[in-house]
Amino acid sequence: MSFFPILDVLNVSGYTTLANFPPNNWQNNYSEPLFIYLTYLKDATWHSEKLGILKNGELRTFYSNEFKSLVVDGEIPLLSLSMNPLPIESKSLPRPKIPVTDAPLWRGTLGLKSKTTTTSYQGELPIFPSQGSLLSFAPFLQFGQTIENFVLLVNITNDPAHNASEVEIYNANNKILLGSREIFSNKINIIQLDDFGFNENDLPVVSCRNMSVLPLYFSKTKDESSMSIEHTHAPMSMVTHGDRFGAQKHIKDLWFSDLKK
Repeated sequence: MSFFPILDVLNVSGYTTLANFPPNNWQNNYSEPLFIYLTYLKDATWHSEKLGILKNGELRTFYSNEFKSLVVDGEIPLLSLSMNPLPIESKSLPRPKIPVTDAPLWRGTLGLKSKTTTTSYQGELPIFPSQGSLLSFAPFLQFGQTIENFVLLVNITNDPAHNASEVEIYNANNKILLGSREIFSNKINIIQLDDFGFNENDLPVVSCRNMSVLPLYFSKTKDESSMSIEHTHAPMSMVTHGDRFGAQKHIKDLWFSDLKK
């Protein structure tokens, strides 16, 4: 039941490409059309609008400017594919029904586009629980007089509201707190990492102790002629067998107890 957000940030337009074919060739042989939906938050209610049908084997790309008249500034346009219709309005986030795969999950192409270049990655946005946490290491920072580095913290929850939490930024070398920022659920939260004084030998740690979010690391030149975007995997992705969620909790607990406020 993943969604595919359109990332529209920092004066760079977003686009998302959906595909109606599974991401592997051994788990699922579903070959029927899927509904395409746009879901967005307005007036403390989730709204969903059917955009059409995607036939088996087809691709379709959507751009952020297509939905400016529907989606309020600052809210996330959420695309989804579904075998079942979604409610027009709902007080809880609708659940698209999509063929299940887990290696990898069903994904879309999530990208950003300037006048001269594009950058993208293959991903999806799950529905996060109301309580959770984030521990992310950021090896993707790039340095140069014209380069800017950001982390985009993206979150969607069942509740149609913008609940606040705090993100802490640390240097992994000494585990000392460099600063914190307020973030909100059901938002694309933007934090400029250059503000914290990192250099080429530092490893930033981005931590949130009571909210789960997807961390996307976005670097660009000031004229947007060059851009890159990437995400880091959750700690459980380092574990192949056994209790992956238990291992993730253990890793997080170790780091949270060691990070000095």
